[in-house]
Amino acid sequence: MAFEEAKTNREIKDGVFRILLTNPENAAELYTALTDIPCTADDIEIFNITTIVSGRIRNDLGLLVRGRIIFLGEHMSTLYANLPIRFLIYVAESYNTFIKIRGEERFIYNSKLYKIPKPQFVVFYNGLTNRPEKEILRLSDAFEEGGSNLGKLELEVIVYNINKGKNAELFEKCPILRQYADFIAKIREYEKIYTDYNKAVAEAVKYCITHDILADFLKKNGGEVVSILTATFDEDVAKRVWQEEAREEGMEKGLEKGLEKGLKKGLKKGLEKGRKEERTSFAKKLIAYKEPLEKIIDLTGLTSAEINKIIAKG
Repeated sequence: MAFEEAKTNREIKDGVFRILLTNPENAAELYTALTDIPCTADDIEIFNITTIVSGRIRNDLGLLVRGRIIFLGEHMSTLYANLPIRFLIYVAESYNTFIKIRGEERFIYNSKLYKIPKPQFVVFYNGLTNRPEKEILRLSDAFEEGGSNLGKLELEVIVYNINKGKNAELFEKCPILRQYADFIAKIREYEKIYTDYNKAVAEAVKYCITHDILADFLKKNGGEVVSILTATFDEDVAKRVWQEEAREEGMEKGLEKGLEKGLKKGLKKGLEKGRKEERTSFAKKLIAYKEPLEKIIDLTGLTSAEINKIIAKG
């Protein structure tokens, strides 16, 4: 029985990188480049993972390779210290789905060893903070000290920096990854030229199609790519505004009660307060993209009544 696609929340928008990997040929190219194990599209089954992390629904892509490897990958543009914890949750959900789909729950209670696909964890980073070309994050780094060695648990996540100019050997093996890095680099280049981020993204899409960078992908998905990236940008901008206020208030409190305690209190207060104009503007964007009411409330901090008022005003 195939590892069928798990149920997902269709309201959650896929990232551009994730859409690239839903093409089995692209996924096979990437896996071959990472492992040096020849792999074709026929060897790949794509599945979705829907989990709750920190109160939010996440929908991440997984690959089942030849029925023997569960490959969990994620693209990040921000710092990622807690990724091993998240991957622990993802892989548990993956195995739960894997076993249930096969109707083999009873076998895990048998005396005979029940074999499961080997897990592999990879993150592709292209944020602005300078990071090494390759690094390993370990779950054990998050463990509290103390206790005895009655049992051990470890999970390692390999992080590749896929900013342009990094990991040349990997890019040589995987043209689709190199083109993605070129596309993101072009967006950042146009951000410096155009004050309107939406225009920067649109112009980057046009440039890449003309210069054969993800050309087929962008011709087919260009409109969705622009909407995803502009929605992501608005969310990031809003969060930065709120967090800046949090830092300022936290610093003031830190002078009186200690920096660490003040920052925590300031962050909480700042996130709750925010700037009403930015939150309202951000909410309008989310409404335009038909995001669920619960998600808009979660991301903006506005009440359902405030959001319904925005909807009524159009």
